[in-house]
Amino acid sequence: MTSLEIVGLVAIILISAFAVVAIIVAIPLFKLINKIRFMAGKLNENLVPIMENLKDTLSSLNAEVSSISDLTQSISSIVEQFEKIIRLARILVTSPLVKLISAAAGIMDGLSKNDSKNEKKEG
Repeated sequence: MTSLEIVGLVAIILISAFAVVAIIVAIPLFKLINKIRFMAGKLNENLVPIMENLKDTLSSLNAEVSSISDLTQSISSIVEQFEKIIRLARILVTSPLVKLISAAAGIMDGLSKNDSKNEKKEG
């Protein structure tokens, strides 16, 4: 056997060994790729309903937040009206009382001045 034939045989043996190793490594790799593809398909099937459910939940949440905002505005309006009523009631109650107290003070002052004049005249 010549050296060229030996190199050829060694090359064929190395290529065959590489092919065997490649086949041994490729089989689990193909199984892994198929599992990943299967899991991606399942994820795609499950992800669409989940996203639709999330969309519906967010829509409901937005409606509730809008309802709470409207309720808050209504309560604010009621409080403002209540404040106006209290101010009006205070004016309606205190104004006559102030006038009554002022009139009573004026009458008392007039009576005391009248009494002092009567005492001076008698005295």
